[in-house]
Amino acid sequence: MIKIFRKIRQKLLSENKFNKYLLYAIGEVFLVVVGILIALSINNWNEKVKNKTSEQELLISLLQEFETNLEILNKTIQKNTEIFETCTKIGEITAPTNTNLNEKNISELLVGAFKYESKFIPNSGIMSEANNSGQLSLIYDSNLRNSISKWLSQLELVARQENYVVELRDYTHKFFIDNGNFRRHLDLINDALIDVKPSKFPNNDFGFLKNQQFESNLYLFIVASINLNKVYYSPLKKQTELVIEQIKRNVK
Repeated sequence: MIKIFRKIRQKLLSENKFNKYLLYAIGEVFLVVVGILIALSINNWNEKVKNKTSEQELLISLLQEFETNLEILNKTIQKNTEIFETCTKIGEITAPTNTNLNEKNISELLVGAFKYESKFIPNSGIMSEANNSGQLSLIYDSNLRNSISKWLSQLELVARQENYVVELRDYTHKFFIDNGNFRRHLDLINDALIDVKPSKFPNNDFGFLKNQQFESNLYLFIVASINLNKVYYSPLKKQTELVIEQIKRNVK
């Protein structure tokens, strides 16, 4: 094709047909430009198809991850609820004087209140990889991208509140460790993890239940745990559900 064009140009020049040569040259440039534009259009179309395929694969993976995280979050909320409800039962027996306290029952309450911690640990492999590699930009829906960014921000706030709640739990639990007999406690509970022989010390008198500072910290722990559910976990759950809904709308 190039040889043919060259021969035509040479012929026009040899015949001194300059005007025709000029028109021909302009036409040839036009054809080259059109060819380049067509090639670019094809490349752009191929790139869009490739990006769309990558976007769909990413959305499907994110959908699975967010649905799993919603299940994890629901279980975390339930566990946190069980913890502060158990703490409330302990609060019912804090008083200046206590009689007829059942050592085993109180030990079991202490397990429910202080052995576990409320921590939302999501599956974030897909999200982290997409965020770090810039793949989130493949998502065409700007509302979905914004929702995911908001979810990540909320996750950071939740983690801070969780750490605060755990600190309160540990500080409150320390009252029992400092003023009770942990070995007797292990001997009484059902899931001590180790086989403990009975302590030679007397029964726990649960003096910490008579301690006003213990009661105060116990209820600070309760309030912070309830606040974790209402102010942090609940909005995160709604945001997770919103992201799931938006992803489903974008999955083809």
